[in-house]
Amino acid sequence: MALAESSSPPSTTARRDTTRDHESAVGRETTTENASTTEAEATPQDDEEDIPTGSAVVENDRISGTLGVEFGDIQSNGNVWHESIKASITFCLDREAHMQRVGAFDLHVIDKEFGDQAYQKPWVAELLQSKAFHGDLAFVCSALRSLYDSDGAVIADFAEFADELETDTVVYVSMIRLEPEWRGMGLGSAAMLVLHRMLPSYCRNRGDITMLLQPDMLTEPGNTEEMRLGIQENLMRFYAALGYKLWHQEDEELPCYLLLGRTLEVNDHDDAEDVSSVDSRIAVEMQIE
Repeated sequence: MALAESSSPPSTTARRDTTRDHESAVGRETTTENASTTEAEATPQDDEEDIPTGSAVVENDRISGTLGVEFGDIQSNGNVWHESIKASITFCLDREAHMQRVGAFDLHVIDKEFGDQAYQKPWVAELLQSKAFHGDLAFVCSALRSLYDSDGAVIADFAEFADELETDTVVYVSMIRLEPEWRGMGLGSAAMLVLHRMLPSYCRNRGDITMLLQPDMLTEPGNTEEMRLGIQENLMRFYAALGYKLWHQEDEELPCYLLLGRTLEVNDHDDAEDVSSVDSRIAVEMQIE
């Protein structure tokens, strides 16, 4: 994605259409629902045979069962500072024996501190300066160039978020999808909670994590301007309930290009925790609108 390396808003011509992805995560619900989740096992990537997984118990007035998230295809694409991850979202209804695949995540994990500190870091040279990327990684470049200059420093316009952006790791959530029949049941929020719990363990020794996502509901065929406005407003409320803040908005009027972010903090307890143990569970209760 060709994008000026400044504080200027990104070009509209090469933006990612995330309509299907983010709408699928939350549907078009405006009601309040409770997702009571107990997050479990998250296994680091130290052993190639280990597959990082997490789970949550979801109980509300619509559905009851166990949601699972499993990292599947993990690729470096030849860049040791970047990994792309495809994760499946599954759900097992109470009193049923089998997990059903209900959705998926696509993630990009960027290790900003890779390499010798005496030389320019590869993520800066390649993600912030190169114009050669295509596909999903081009959209990652778009988001990063909205926030960082060509030397990897936080752009002055975003100084208020500098502490949150100056982490060693960035995780860009490029896609969240739930199948139509599973939407509006609290599974989207439960899946995000599990993902948030898994990532610090997966990115062990990289410190706190900057999370980025773009709820762009701009080009879905058949959507009117009014529909896109309502969808984007609902998504902003959904992600705000998950701890995300609006870091960049291109225009004053919605719908428009948005970039949301938050920090996942890794404390000493998280570092020491035996994440492969089912006994190391935590209970999280969340209310979404």
